Amino acid sequence: MSTAWPISPLEQFTQRFGDLVALLRVDPSNDAAQDLALETCTAIANSQPVRLEAGVEVVGEEQPLSLKSRLLARQVDTIAISPGVEEEELLRLARALAHDSAPGMSSPHILAQLIPTVVPGWNGLTLMNGGSETFSPPRDGGDRRLGDERRDLLRGVRYRGQERRRAERRVTGERRLVLVKHVATDVQKVHERLARAIKESDWRTTLHLASVQLRTLPAVPYEDRRRQSILLKRLLTPAAFEGVVRLALADPVEAGRAATVLRWGGLDAAEVMLRVLMEAESVGPRRILFEVLGGMPEIYPIVLPYLLGGSAPEVRHAAELAGRLRNPAAIDPLKRRLNDLDERVRAAVIQALAEFPLGEVVESMRIALASASPSTRFAAVDAIGRRRALGFAMPLLTLLEHERDAQVWKAAVRSLSLLGTPDALTGLARLALVKRSFLTGKGCSVEQRVEVVRALAQVPGQGVRGTLERVARETEEPVRGEALRALQEPMSAAG
Repeated sequence: MSTAWPISPLEQFTQRFGDLVALLRVDPSNDAAQDLALETCTAIANSQPVRLEAGVEVVGEEQPLSLKSRLLARQVDTIAISPGVEEEELLRLARALAHDSAPGMSSPHILAQLIPTVVPGWNGLTLMNGGSETFSPPRDGGDRRLGDERRDLLRGVRYRGQERRRAERRVTGERRLVLVKHVATDVQKVHERLARAIKESDWRTTLHLASVQLRTLPAVPYEDRRRQSILLKRLLTPAAFEGVVRLALADPVEAGRAATVLRWGGLDAAEVMLRVLMEAESVGPRRILFEVLGGMPEIYPIVLPYLLGGSAPEVRHAAELAGRLRNPAAIDPLKRRLNDLDERVRAAVIQALAEFPLGEVVESMRIALASASPSTRFAAVDAIGRRRALGFAMPLLTLLEHERDAQVWKAAVRSLSLLGTPDALTGLARLALVKRSFLTGKGCSVEQRVEVVRALAQVPGQGVRGTLERVARETEEPVRGEALRALQEPMSAAG
């Protein structure tokens, strides 16, 4: 009586993994057998390390569908699989071995070493592709059927099957169908893992898998793409979006991926971002939310209620968003907030109005320049300089004649230097040259004139050089020294 010796786990893995590779190559539609083989291989690989070796090719023992033949055909020497490997990694490896040129054998738990190939090089022999993880030999047509295989054996005519339709070939071709099946499998597995991560509140994994799913969607056939998008949006609940938002605020490294997922989430994600944004008194690390929301014009209807009836911090945040969105409908609600009791609200509203065409907000900016609040005047002056509103050169010069707040005065001088118009330069030169008179109270102090010279030095172009030379000739120290220093700096940089 013969004794049936049990096979080792490594031998069982080799058999079952070889079956999986063979199924993917000749019977890709047999999902049940593939899943069974993949489940067995995953269980064995997670119980102990696995090492596959191609060995040497022996003449007369060629079995095209064996695992050894596929390893030799893909020029693979050894494959090391460590515990912790997932089904997706093993399935990707099996697909690569079943295909004649598909890359992607190595992964975090799989290391594939290729057979060094010696080919003629420029100077004798060159070692190529040794140990490369991305080896993908060029397609030479070997994966296509020959002419005889494309003919009907009974009638002797050329086979005109489903995959040979002209315009639909990329959709209905047999290789395309296999690719579509693989994409569908990947999408389904990522979808299941994403659902599990959301259920477990693992937001980092949720963000990673959602990004993978978004990158995979373009590979899904057009007729199924919308359905997959709907399924993904149903999976990403408001709690999931909030988890991604909190992760992006806590970890700036994840902010880029989070912005992509949140922007794709549309209004559902925008409502969550707005709620998180409005919780904070100051912006701080929440600046990333402004960047994302500012690129979504469709959110204006849900921003407007905060602008009309929110608390002071909510109105400030809503005003900044309205300025970023630049929806013309927001101009009137912003103007009504110019008389708000909170100084910071007025400043935020002015900064937002400056983002719109100046012809529509010029009267509001003039009102802000004449405000009794220094912070409001400062916001208006800063907005004019930032937008380089050239038509406000004369109003700024008029403001400087009566301004008593030092911060507003300096901001107006900087804004005039940013405008750089002839009127602005002439007005700055006059301020630098006219001393303060104790009798009339007109003119500028020495500190103010030094500040004007520093502002003139920041104006680009050669036209300002003559103004600085005149200031250096006609003024006293320390104004003259500041002008000479400004004249020498370009020369030093050039030399």
